[in-house]
Amino acid sequence: MDMDAPPVFIVGCERSGNTLLRLMLNRSPSIHIPSETYFLSRLADRQEVYGDFSLAHQRWFFIRDLQTNKATSTTFTFPVFKLSIDEAEDVLLKAAPTNYPGAAFALFEAAARKQGKKRWGDKTPRHVFDIQWLAETFPTAQIIHVIRDGRDVASSLLKAGWVSNFTEAAYYWQEKVQAGRKAGRALEKRRYCEVKYEQLVIDPERMLKHICNWLNLTYIPEMLDPSATSVNYISGDWHLHRMVTRPVDASRIYAWKTALSLRQLANFEAVTEELLNELNYEVTGAKIPLWRASVREGIKKLRILEAESHKFLKKLEIH
Repeated sequence: MDMDAPPVFIVGCERSGNTLLRLMLNRSPSIHIPSETYFLSRLADRQEVYGDFSLAHQRWFFIRDLQTNKATSTTFTFPVFKLSIDEAEDVLLKAAPTNYPGAAFALFEAAARKQGKKRWGDKTPRHVFDIQWLAETFPTAQIIHVIRDGRDVASSLLKAGWVSNFTEAAYYWQEKVQAGRKAGRALEKRRYCEVKYEQLVIDPERMLKHICNWLNLTYIPEMLDPSATSVNYISGDWHLHRMVTRPVDASRIYAWKTALSLRQLANFEAVTEELLNELNYEVTGAKIPLWRASVREGIKKLRILEAESHKFLKKLEIH
């Protein structure tokens, strides 16, 4: 492993600007961050199968798992590296004997070098739940947590079909943001950084210079227009990334102010008001009608009772 080139992990709730930041950083001549991989923590418990990667079948098992592991709903992990099977086999053979993190590091590094770059990164939003694991597994890694106003995130999640309503979106966003902040803030400042999507879009030059300084990367003006090379760095789910094919536009932010109804705002803020305040986002104060709140509370209690009853019945079946 080249410890002089620490890996960079971009995490955060989906639809928060993770891809935009990835494409901006990819304009750097020094770092390569491929499309979403989502395998690092997921395959970690297969270390026993992979052994020390010295034997051909151990390397084959790893490559096979990367070929069949779902990175997103429409993509698999292995093609993300843009390495042939023979190239991947050779990289792992040269890295052996090594452990699972060492093998993963070697593949990411090889993918970066194939792009003419020395340093590698990974943009997998769901790794926001794995920050502690990433920090322990890759001791030099730097982690960027991208945060966006949850109401804009909620609208985007609904359009993508990942949630069914604003209350569900509220819990979805809150859980990921809180998990990321809790784990990240337990790390040293040189290892964890929070980036607000709104600041990145409103003042991209200032924010990118700050991020590059923190990462020890050289800032170049070309980073301000990731759309110029976006077609080279996006695979699958193109309909979810249409905006990054255009120049950065500050009008994208706070769309919720005109797009959401009072009811939608009330549903979202009923769950997230405290976190929105904590993040210094404006809170409208929209409220759910008392009768609706009472019905919701009743449904919540009923679900808790149903869950407890189910557990009790399960115990009876066992005995």
